[in-house]
Amino acid sequence: MKKNFTEEDIQLLKEKLRESCAHGWKTKGYKLTNIAFLTKEVGISTGSFYRLYETKEELFLEVLLMIQEQLKEQWNSIMQTNPGIEGFKIAMRWLFDEYANYPKLYSFNSPDYLLFLNKLPQEKIESFRENDENFLHHVLENSHLKLKIPKEKAYGIFSTLLFTATMEKKFAYNKKEIFGFLLDSSVSQIFEVDEKGE
Repeated sequence: MKKNFTEEDIQLLKEKLRESCAHGWKTKGYKLTNIAFLTKEVGISTGSFYRLYETKEELFLEVLLMIQEQLKEQWNSIMQTNPGIEGFKIAMRWLFDEYANYPKLYSFNSPDYLLFLNKLPQEKIESFRENDENFLHHVLENSHLKLKIPKEKAYGIFSTLLFTATMEKKFAYNKKEIFGFLLDSSVSQIFEVDEKGE
């Protein structure tokens, strides 16, 4: 006999599924965060999962949007506490750590991630890419720093810098220190800096 879920049950179960999915994706990757893993974590049947989501990918897309919002909130919090160029560098180092700690979630060119993208309809892929670009545009706009160069170029530079966080290649030198050096070397060429260096 099917259990009848109330609206409150549905919201609670979806929240638990999103949390389990985010944790599984960060630690195991997309492929291994399968429906069997998710339903066991939340304590529901496979049938109940499909009453909540049509596909696994529908849940993963919700999780991506949730994570992007969390990243924005954390970025804004860092920038409010540490305004100016130094705050921007602190926020970028935090973002680097987030990407480096969870490459399974943020390594957009990995085979695991491409497997996820290949299961999505084209319009969802475009929407996902647009949301990803919007995040870095949000970062630049909400840093309240004046750009010396076109926004698209700044976006490309910071995307490239952050890409180093998810690279699996072994570096001859500490990857985080290399990132910090490149970041410090770049910001004065990207942003207008006043006499106080802010």
